[in-house]
Amino acid sequence: MIPLSLPDWLLFFLVANLSMVFAATLYYSVRLHRRMPRHRAAPFIFRCSVCGHVYMDRRNVPMAECGKCGAMNENTKSF
Repeated sequence: MIPLSLPDWLLFFLVANLSMVFAATLYYSVRLHRRMPRHRAAPFIFRCSVCGHVYMDRRNVPMAECGKCGAMNENTKSF
């Protein structure tokens, strides 16, 4: 056994407890960061005025190109 004085024992237990608290804080902060879903933008719904195709786009733009005919259309609704 290693001979330690009383202040050395107290310092040892203080450092051990602080390191456990630090490790638990680090573990739970990383765990929380992994579990949080990323916030995605609400989709905008577009209806083509030429062919009638309905499509969605997540970009916040006033007009988007139709996937079928290529015409530019204004958004109809957003969630």
